[in-house]
Formats: sequence, C-alpha cells, structure tokens
Amino acid sequence: MSEKVFVESLDPSYQYGYGVLMLKVIAEHALSELSLGGALEELRILVDMRKPLVAVRALLGPPLPPIRVMDCARVQEAADGIHVVLLDEGQAPFLAKLLREKFGGSLEQLDRWEVVVPAGAMPAKELERLVVSHPQERMGERIMDALERVIPVGFRVRYAEREGNSLLILASENPIPDGWVEEVKEALRKPPSPIPPEKMEGIRRKVEAAEILPKFKEGAMPWRL
Repeated sequence: MSEKVFVESLDPSYQYGYGVLMLKVIAEHALSELSLGGALEELRILVDMRKPLVAVRALLGPPLPPIRVMDCARVQEAADGIHVVLLDEGQAPFLAKLLREKFGGSLEQLDRWEVVVPAGAMPAKELERLVVSHPQERMGERIMDALERVIPVGFRVRYAEREGNSLLILASENPIPDGWVEEVKEALRKPPSPIPPEKMEGIRRKVEAAEILPKFKEGAMPWRL
C-alpha cells in the first residue's frame, strides 16, 4: 500500500523532531479509527514549531455515490404490497426515516428487517431508486473530524481554503499573515518527503508502551508534553 500520510517540518533543524514524528502517528491513527483510508488520496501536514504553525492539506478521493434502496434492501412485490427487506444494517436508520417520510403510518412492520409498503402507493421500480443516504456528506464530516484531531487544541486561529479535491487548513495560536500561507503553498508545490521508517520505529514503540495517544485526544500538543 502506498504511503498516504506525510508530515514535514518547515524548520530544517527539526525535520525529524518529536512533534513531527508524533503528528504522523496521530494522523495515521485518526485515519484508521475513522475508516478514511479510501476517502483520502493524500494527507500532508507541515509544521513549524517556531511560529507555531500547523498546516494540513487533504487531497480527497473520488466522491461517493448516493445509497439507494436497491443498494441496501431487497424489494419484492406481493399481493399485500411491496416488501422491503433490509440487507445492510448500517443503513437501517436512514431507510426507516425515508420510508416513514414517504409512507407514514401506512407502513406495516413485520419484524426488524422487513416492512410492507401498501400496494399502489408507489411502483416498486421507483421505490428501488429512492435515495436512502448520502455517504459523501457523512464522509466529509469524518474527514473534518480527522483534521481536527491532528490540529493541536489551542490553535484556534484558522485559515481554510478549498479548491477542487484539495482542502487546506492552517492553524496557529497567533494571527496568520499572508506570508505564512504563501510559504505553506510553496512547500506543498514540492513532492512530499517521507519520514524514513527507522525514524518512526522508536516513536511507535514508545506510543504503544506509554499509551500516549489518549493524551492527544485530551488536547496535549506534540511539542508540549
């Protein structure tokens, strides 16, 4: 699997500093915990401890199509109406909401998996095409959640920019001048520089042994433990 998470320091003297290495661990953990591996093509993080500044650029993957009734349930016509049998439990609340909105109290609930839509209420083929949920919207929320986990608590001054499939966020404790934005964009024009695996081995062992990750969920900053 190709590497997706890159963390680099804008200060050459701190290229493999503790904060840089920890941010990579945190970012990888966030993507894994939120199941975002397929939603992002690349997550690139630039840090400068002197300013201080954290910049996160996410390249989003192809948009996800909407989930329709036919994607998560089996639709069968019968003498008593149209039977809708749930196949994907993850879509259960969205499907239930859709059917209630469309058919209200006329639905007959046979069990937790199956309901009957009254005969003549809607053609079965039309019912199959109804949109149950929009995964892209929920994916966007999870991506923002991941980015918030990467940005240290206290970095409340933000600059955000969205262009095409690229989302860029700068965060700092201090006002963000235009010069910082241009510095980050200039750095992002260059190919990412992966951290050598041997640099990550030690920090990963320390994280596993000391259970450091929960501290970051509580808001500790990588360079201020």
